[in-house]
Amino acid sequence: MVNLFPRRLTRRACGVLALQSFLIAAAESEAAPATANTSAFSTSVDSAARTMAPKAASSPEAYWGLSWRGWNGLHYTLHGQHPAGWAWTRDEEEPPFPSLFLDRVDLTGKLGGRVDLDAASFVSGGGMGKVADQVELRRWRFYFSGNAIFLAPFSYSLNLMAVDNAHFVLDDVFVEFKRIPYLGDFKFGAFTPAMTLESAASSRDATFMEWGTPIQALAPRISAGFQLQRPVFDQRATWSLGGFGPSAGTDVGDATRQFFRVIGRATWLPLDEAPDGNGGSQRLLHLGVDFSFLHSSDARIRYQSRPEAHAAPFLADTGEILASTVNSFAAEAAWVDGPWSLQGEYLRNFVSEAVNESFYGFYLYGSYFLTGESRAYDRRKGYFGRLKPERDLSFDGEGWGAFETALRFSYLDLQDGPVNGGILRAMTAGLNWYFHAHSKLRFNYVYTHAGGGPRPGDLHAFETRFEFDF
Repeated sequence: MVNLFPRRLTRRACGVLALQSFLIAAAESEAAPATANTSAFSTSVDSAARTMAPKAASSPEAYWGLSWRGWNGLHYTLHGQHPAGWAWTRDEEEPPFPSLFLDRVDLTGKLGGRVDLDAASFVSGGGMGKVADQVELRRWRFYFSGNAIFLAPFSYSLNLMAVDNAHFVLDDVFVEFKRIPYLGDFKFGAFTPAMTLESAASSRDATFMEWGTPIQALAPRISAGFQLQRPVFDQRATWSLGGFGPSAGTDVGDATRQFFRVIGRATWLPLDEAPDGNGGSQRLLHLGVDFSFLHSSDARIRYQSRPEAHAAPFLADTGEILASTVNSFAAEAAWVDGPWSLQGEYLRNFVSEAVNESFYGFYLYGSYFLTGESRAYDRRKGYFGRLKPERDLSFDGEGWGAFETALRFSYLDLQDGPVNGGILRAMTAGLNWYFHAHSKLRFNYVYTHAGGGPRPGDLHAFETRFEFDF
């Protein structure tokens, strides 16, 4: 870690010394993810503050600081405090909502980024026309995220992402109030709703380069709205509920444009065994159910999917369906036993119009870590998170990172009644090389058979991705 330009705005040197000590300690203990940084809440709140009593008289103080933490990004801190103010909170270290602070302003967080660089080559057959090979900047993004206190404590994220080389979308632009009694965390802004195990998590942590065809077509995409989410039963289960409308941008998912939808999700860990430290491995079983009700304001519904290769064209597309109501449900399951894992989901969307139609799909995949790691699971959110290799790649030969192999089969049916959106059957084989927690190299081979739809035939895709984030 390197401290950059520490400054104090008062005459007391202790403010800067305390800040520098805090930054050094935080950098040396990277146990917590950067997005969960709680340095904004580290200012002491004494017993008088919790009873809303005035603080002891002293001089006002303010300070700020910057620190570069390598792959963990550029971290910043801004703090101002007035002795005449008071504060009320139930937790001194991580204030929940509601808490009230009239004595300070705090802002901490990080400036980070992410780059996904793809190359893909295609071989078509079965009557499908030629698909051009392509090198593309699949994603690049810059973001600010962290915690703040301005009257009340909250978390924030401002994320500008470009997909398809230069198509800009707003992803993870939100404010979140945490640990509300009985309700959990309340988030509002533009983000991907929590529906399905695959799309609820970051694409950074997905096993394959692209989501399975059912998720691409039937799951919700980036949406503007609000969401309540809470872990329960000692983090053995979670629930979430939210309302959403269209946002300023999108990546993949349900292609309906004008809508309002309600989405709910519940997950459960009937089996949850942590490593015992004596050679034992992590074992867990994840189960989940999801539902969604969508109303289209312009009575136009649409689903489409690429063949699990983003540089390829859409091979399944319903076109615009003249309907206004969709009821959706999904079932999700995942099993992890040390380096082994299995994961699968089933989705079905019921479209209501003069003649009711339904579209569905599922996928199933297995993965294995050749180097012994186990998939990281976020028990507060109910999905899989960032993998940290047991040994990072090192040029002195002490570590080679982590290697993961995976195989997936997916099926998507967008044909029903007069709608001929096509049927996709896809098989994807993958190899992932994790250099460290923030960088990896992926190789995917995808075979897809498209029956009906806009481009029937067979497509073989050979693709690779180098990605890193900080």
